[in-house]
Amino acid sequence: MIKRFFLILIILFFFGKLSMSQIDIKFSTDTTVICEGGYIQFSDLTVGDTVFNWKWDFGDGTNIDTIQNPLHQFNVAGTYSISLTASSSNTTQTKTKNNLIIVRQSPQASINYTDTMFLPSYLLYFKAFIANKDDLLYKYYWNFDNVNYVHGDSTAIYSFPSEGSFIVSLIVEAGKGCRDTVFDTLSVKDVFEAPNIFSPNGDNLNDIFVVKSNGESELVLDIFNRWGAIVYSQTAKRLQWDGYSSAGVPLPCGTYFYHITSTKIKGYKKSGVLLLVK
Repeated sequence: MIKRFFLILIILFFFGKLSMSQIDIKFSTDTTVICEGGYIQFSDLTVGDTVFNWKWDFGDGTNIDTIQNPLHQFNVAGTYSISLTASSSNTTQTKTKNNLIIVRQSPQASINYTDTMFLPSYLLYFKAFIANKDDLLYKYYWNFDNVNYVHGDSTAIYSFPSEGSFIVSLIVEAGKGCRDTVFDTLSVKDVFEAPNIFSPNGDNLNDIFVVKSNGESELVLDIFNRWGAIVYSQTAKRLQWDGYSSAGVPLPCGTYFYHITSTKIKGYKKSGVLLLVK
């Protein structure tokens, strides 16, 4: 029994010594996506036997010896595989992570915005444009109030509180420390416009009589026929008419008259002649 006990101890000792002579290479990075000229911090996490030498291959033609946790700069856009070779007094092992690092071009961003007849004049549609856009994901941060940036998509809709001059800014981020910030100053006007002709024939072209206003003031629309009778009425912040009477009957082609007033703002009114064609 005693001999068997010592035999087990010897076996355990040699197996333990053997296992300690091995190394399991592990490493991490502080990020995997940067732009040209950016830096990535590499950290050796190897376990097992004591390592006395490290050799890093960054996939861009650059090798570093003896440094355990290097900081490396990538200058050319592309995808890079990273290898770490670690050596102890008993063994040398290599670990490779394929296509680990993505280096992108720094985004060149701009802001486009649209103000159409179908949107209230205080409400604008914004779209981020990237001149050198690639197929990878970007992060977009919009600022409309000169205070807070809001994480969103490449498009945004914002309703301004009033007419005036406003600064809109956009941050486009492509990776760690890789971003472009753009600013645009725009003038928001209190527009009050109405077309003089429309054709509700179902072809999706000018089918609806749309009154362009600020979208904030409540308005009253009255449509009169040529004999002065009201055929349609509406109260809303956004006025539109599809050519039907208030009873839901399609009205004939011809000349109509419209009159628009505000329920709250004195002097905010508009009148005109409207031609309905099909």
